[in-house]
Amino acid sequence: MNHSKISLLAVLLLFSLSGCAATGKRSASPMASSAPPTASGPPAVHTASRPVDSASAVVGDDLANAPVQKVNDPLQRFNRTIFGFNDQLNHYALRPIAHGYAFVVPLKLRNGITNFFDNVQFPVRFVNSVLQGKLTRSAQEVGKFVINSTAGVGGLIKVSYHVPELVDVPPEDFGQTLSFYGLPPGPYLVIPVLGPSDCRDIVGFAGDYAISPLNWHTLGIIQCAYISDAASIALSGTRFLNGLPKAIEGYDQIKAEAVDPYIAIRDGFLSYRAAQTKK
Repeated sequence: MNHSKISLLAVLLLFSLSGCAATGKRSASPMASSAPPTASGPPAVHTASRPVDSASAVVGDDLANAPVQKVNDPLQRFNRTIFGFNDQLNHYALRPIAHGYAFVVPLKLRNGITNFFDNVQFPVRFVNSVLQGKLTRSAQEVGKFVINSTAGVGGLIKVSYHVPELVDVPPEDFGQTLSFYGLPPGPYLVIPVLGPSDCRDIVGFAGDYAISPLNWHTLGIIQCAYISDAASIALSGTRFLNGLPKAIEGYDQIKAEAVDPYIAIRDGFLSYRAAQTKK
């Protein structure tokens, strides 16, 4: 495998882990569980298909309050095995990294970095809003991007929080777009390292990956002498690392309150994604 293919795989993994997240906030742990992550806000849990856009985020309360959905989990034995692997990886590897990062990097700076990456993911939310015919929402996304990129110093400060028309704009992703056009979610899946997902969201992740500006250089969409594959990997890695403390916090909260963490995270993820597709 040549260097460019290795770089692409590395970026894909790091982008998936980050999150976001995002775009909706496409969170218990990026490893063992999660619902779609957000770029900012309360502790998030990530999914295989939703970047922390690191976004788009779901927290313990969101999962607990989401209406129960019909469960399609024919691969539960396999899923539980992967869940256990992810849980151990989360406990022994990601948690120490998250705590160390939170200790070194102040919360205000972490929030600024989160806001920056959320702003960068604007094309993902805008394109999917347009594909679903949600023109008002797509216009709101443009307004958020312009205000946050200018008055918000490149998106580091989320000025749009102070504009009533731009607050709480539901984020859109390609998984939601596929749902809009009638594609069913398919069986629930727990992906090694990446966490909870379903068949539709796995396909959706590929679409969002291509739309995200963080990946344009690696995919050959935009070539720039000043941006290397290493720089692209570093950006994706920073996005993942910055979202990790909130992801760990959200996952620990759900796990501590659940009799069966696997069921709690599965049902919460499915309910949250079902609710997102209806917004």
